[in-house]
Amino acid sequence: MDEKTRVRVMMATSAVVLVGSVLMIVFVAGFDLWTAAMLLVAVTIALVALYVISKRLRDFRSGMPLEDEMSRTLSARAGYLSFQVSMYLILALAFVFSAFENQEIVVSNAELLFVLVAIMGSVHLTVSAYYNRKGTKALR
Repeated sequence: MDEKTRVRVMMATSAVVLVGSVLMIVFVAGFDLWTAAMLLVAVTIALVALYVISKRLRDFRSGMPLEDEMSRTLSARAGYLSFQVSMYLILALAFVFSAFENQEIVVSNAELLFVLVAIMGSVHLTVSAYYNRKGTKALR
């Protein structure tokens, strides 16, 4: 797939996810504090995605290579580390839920899934930003 098509697919996917998230949150959940927080996170994710897409599009138009060996290595390392950290955070969340099982805490499956995906996405963004700032020093 060429880079222009890839950027268009990323833009279309971001738009569909944003519209779908907003519609699901507003129509299914009703509007309260938790719904507002979920909506804020969904809009933030969409804005970050649009920033990344616009940056890739600018780089593509300027003729810069979008990926080299170091960026692929850093991306793979960030994905690996964020996967490990996310699994431990999810395990900790499961422990917390099992510890407070008798406390009548009610969390729907959709909200729990939203929290888990938000945790994993934020961990990946944080680790990727760290590796991109450190560069080759992070690989040592």
